[in-house]
Amino acid sequence: MAVESPILEKTYTVEEYFELEKHSEIRHEYYYGKLLLKSGGSKKENRIAGNCEFQLRLQLRKKGLDFFRHDVRMLVREQKIYRYPDFVIAPVVDDSDSHLIKQSVLVIEVSSDNSDHTDRVTKRNEYLNLPTLQYYLIISQSERLINMYSRDEKGWRFDSFSKEEEVIEFTSLGAKLSLSDIYDEVEFSI
Repeated sequence: MAVESPILEKTYTVEEYFELEKHSEIRHEYYYGKLLLKSGGSKKENRIAGNCEFQLRLQLRKKGLDFFRHDVRMLVREQKIYRYPDFVIAPVVDDSDSHLIKQSVLVIEVSSDNSDHTDRVTKRNEYLNLPTLQYYLIISQSERLINMYSRDEKGWRFDSFSKEEEVIEFTSLGAKLSLSDIYDEVEFSI
């Protein structure tokens, strides 16, 4: 959940960005030469992403997929945009670079008040252009609400989920997530 504001006005090359990230304790996303600070996630955000990872790992083990949270960079547009999604699944064959995901099939962003517009507009527009992506989920941490974009033979489909008993199906992966599992041990303010 990055805040879309450059940390410095300096423009960086992709090579400079990769080198800086090797030595930085703080993660930055790369957006057309600008470095965007990857802010630290909340406990709630971590719990939600962890719940998704746990449930999907159980269902998709031994299916040739890798699971990553927060600290592995994802290629969005070659030489232009690199992001750190909250959770991403990619095929194991996507391991030619130990710090970069190139073939994401499922991406989850856990949205906060600060990242909501970026997740729902900017990143959605970027991610839905990824050729290998099948699913993009935007999960709210302030209320029980999940927006999902899924690709089928006709293009992208949008679904919204807000009831605890609802189940999200990832048909092409052979997996599903219930909202009760995603939001397990997550409290909402009234």
